[in-house]
Amino acid sequence: MLDVHLPHRTIDGVGEFLLHLFTITVGLLIAVGIEGAVERHQHRELAAEARDTMTAEIRKNSTNVADALKDIDQEQQKLKRNLAEIRKVQLKPGSPSSQSAHIDISFNTTGLEDTGWRTAQATGALAFMPYAESEKYTSIYRVEEEFLKNEDQLAEDESRLLGIIQKFHVGEGRLTKDAADAMAEQFGISQGHLLALKIGARVLQEQQNAFLEGREPKHNMSESL
Repeated sequence: MLDVHLPHRTIDGVGEFLLHLFTITVGLLIAVGIEGAVERHQHRELAAEARDTMTAEIRKNSTNVADALKDIDQEQQKLKRNLAEIRKVQLKPGSPSSQSAHIDISFNTTGLEDTGWRTAQATGALAFMPYAESEKYTSIYRVEEEFLKNEDQLAEDESRLLGIIQKFHVGEGRLTKDAADAMAEQFGISQGHLLALKIGARVLQEQQNAFLEGREPKHNMSESL
């Protein structure tokens, strides 16, 4: 905060008044300039810290996403095996082969960090970066958020599947056709959600790699059922 003090004695003449006014003006300009320089330095420091933190966070998350894609491939294969087992029951309910069906409902999730991003938003550090740079960070973390939402959807699918297992007492006796039909429907829904998760992971991986490699990301992503 800048303070301007009144003169300690009476000003004699216009010349002295102008000199005093000039002195005050110069002093104010110097003070404002120093304050502005300090503030700009603080903004640059804040942006630099946020940049370093988010870059390290993106690099770490890129490793996690690569692992997630491997897990997703395994989950897709597991779903196919589950559906094949369920199909046995649907085609020949009550047969010995159908009652030995093995269903695996386990599901792995991938943790991604966003502390650097949230801190940058809270401190306003993004506003002190060039627009194009802040947009790159925003785009990456927006895709990351969508990836985590897709993971949450699959977790909900697993909860619904557990509900079906409880409803039909699967595991306590023979697997009925009604139970098999209900599980097949839920597995089919999970297949779609898993496909969306895989596409989201590939988009996120491309965004991360492009950022770390200093290039523009590719925008065309597709995945077959």
